[in-house]
Amino acid sequence: MRGIDASHPGGPLMSGDPEAVWAGLPGNVDHPYRVAIIEALLWIGEPLSAIGVVDVLDGYMSMWSAVAHLEALERLGVVERAPGTVVAQAGEDRFDIPYRLVGKG
Repeated sequence: MRGIDASHPGGPLMSGDPEAVWAGLPGNVDHPYRVAIIEALLWIGEPLSAIGVVDVLDGYMSMWSAVAHLEALERLGVVERAPGTVVAQAGEDRFDIPYRLVGKG
């Protein structure tokens, strides 16, 4: 599965061709929360945890929704855990795990 081409300075949405960014993504990202998370990651340009997502989006979604949709985007191959992230064990706080867009190294 392809990630987002984030090689353009200022991020792919600044490249003048936002359709190209979304064209490479699977169809399952059309949920409004998933779109909002992707746009937040593109806008901020650095990994975000569920806490960061909720903060950037000014409470647009709950913390649990942010976690669920970040994990769904991870399963779809759109985001990945940031390098050096320790995998949370059962019962551990999943709100602090930072994610980044796949291909945005």
